[in-house]
Amino acid sequence: MKLGRDFTNLLNTSFLSASQRQDLQTGKLTVADMDAQVQIKAKRDIVNQLRVAREIGLDHIELDGGVPNPFLELTEAEIARARDESRKFGLTMSLHLPYTFVGAATASFQESDRQCAVEMMKRYLLVAKNLGCNNVNMHPGAVPFYQAVGRYRQMVIESAIKSVSEIARTAGTLGLKMHLENNTAFDGVAYEIEECLEIIRQVNKSSHTDVKFCFDIGHWFTRADIGQKIPEPPEEIFASIPAELLTGQIHLNDYIPVVKKFHPPLHYQKGLLKRENLVRLFKMFKEKGVELVVVETAVREIDELLNARKLMAEEQKYLDDIRKEISE
Repeated sequence: MKLGRDFTNLLNTSFLSASQRQDLQTGKLTVADMDAQVQIKAKRDIVNQLRVAREIGLDHIELDGGVPNPFLELTEAEIARARDESRKFGLTMSLHLPYTFVGAATASFQESDRQCAVEMMKRYLLVAKNLGCNNVNMHPGAVPFYQAVGRYRQMVIESAIKSVSEIARTAGTLGLKMHLENNTAFDGVAYEIEECLEIIRQVNKSSHTDVKFCFDIGHWFTRADIGQKIPEPPEEIFASIPAELLTGQIHLNDYIPVVKKFHPPLHYQKGLLKRENLVRLFKMFKEKGVELVVVETAVREIDELLNARKLMAEEQKYLDDIRKEISE
């Protein structure tokens, strides 16, 4: 079982000037404004991501296609260098396709919008292929809350099935393994496991594809904030997912309900996943044949952002100790 990471915002402060770092520390520069200023730079420097991954002992990096991202503007030279460096370091890469703005329209029942989203996704697939990625991952699309009911909801799911089918077929021709990830509850649709599994089953049946389920347990925990229950222990939900749909990658992150805090560092144990929960969860990963676990920690506190390398190293040791425990 390989361990990878989507760096989310953890490398952003590396791209600040000395004066910007000072402004961040004194509060003159907000975290959100910092993200807006440097996020594209951080995502564009794929070689830096690979080097950090090697330093902290990862096997894989997931390139974050969340908007904004630079991937459709990468030069041939940048793509070639990233591909060569990943091979030299012995690291694999994947691409998380966009999931907001145009990307969310993969579930649109306005056909012109849906087609626009699908064609954009196909452009990202070509980038992933050229970079040497071994897989891609997408969300099903999102819907306004007032259209997440009744016939509208059925239309949204039908559109998502159509879009995922088209994207999966193209991914297959490019030699990319395709994954579908569950939404957060705030996206209005496809946040429940069975709804996602049904999309995947319909896609694979009608398109003769082999889409896998990239289960994101932190996303699933967000249902707590729309009045839905979380089981005890919370990781038990993973047992309900068929093993044959999990032989690819899954996402690992946590969530703190009520305060609605996404992706807190796992070793802090401030969310629903304490150490004993993670031990049981990793045992289930192993039993079900999960090949790759992608960690998606993100932080918003200034001190944590400025010391992100240390935070990642500590989290890596925490997870490595758990993996060692289940292998003994």
